[in-house]
Amino acid sequence: MPLSECHLSLSLTDNPGSPFYAGSGEREEMRDVDSALDTHVITIVIGSEEIGETELKTGDKRLEKLKFPTYEMMVFDDKTEERTFYEVTRDTFLLSELKKKKVSGFSFFGINLFQKEVFRLPAVAFEPLTSSIEKFDVSKYRTKKENYLSYTLHREAEKAVLAAGNLPDDFIKTLQTDNFFYVIDHHEGQKFIGDISYREKFIKTVPIVEIQLIKRTKNIKEYELDEKGKVNKIIYL
Repeated sequence: MPLSECHLSLSLTDNPGSPFYAGSGEREEMRDVDSALDTHVITIVIGSEEIGETELKTGDKRLEKLKFPTYEMMVFDDKTEERTFYEVTRDTFLLSELKKKKVSGFSFFGINLFQKEVFRLPAVAFEPLTSSIEKFDVSKYRTKKENYLSYTLHREAEKAVLAAGNLPDDFIKTLQTDNFFYVIDHHEGQKFIGDISYREKFIKTVPIVEIQLIKRTKNIKEYELDEKGKVNKIIYL
């Protein structure tokens, strides 16, 4: 179910310490003491609607930067009931299969005109297999360091990683998976990390963290890029 059908909106809060604080602590005074038996859930919804693009470094000398399409992502929990929105990448480029090819604008009497060089780059994606939405409990699969946060989604022998922040140079190489989501918050991931930390502290008990992945209607097979990483063409499955 697309996020647009959820009828959700960004809300402010009266909780001191929240990055969205907009009051004088009124809700803090009303808060009840949590029971040790209470279970709360932080939900991260990765949407199917493309909303923008972001430029990321690849670490590859052949193509130093790539422009990734970004998708909507929402975070909320059943305790504060606050909703915040971010962007997230959903496709992973297979740099090991990057190839440069010559393409022509058109042919005239067998002569190829306006020939140019482009990169052909396959992409892979981690999508729900059978339904329009798939849920993953990632509570036990979290890595939190000073400057980054990551969760691992497990599906039998497959896995994917959702990450935010300043990642180590060798981070992707150590994942042992080609399935990767990266959170864009325009604050180097620190807004998203602070958001999750705030919710965890306010809930007090250890929350369940659930990632809901919404299936896209089209999956990307390959990108055609120029030498600056700009997308010229997207080939879909």
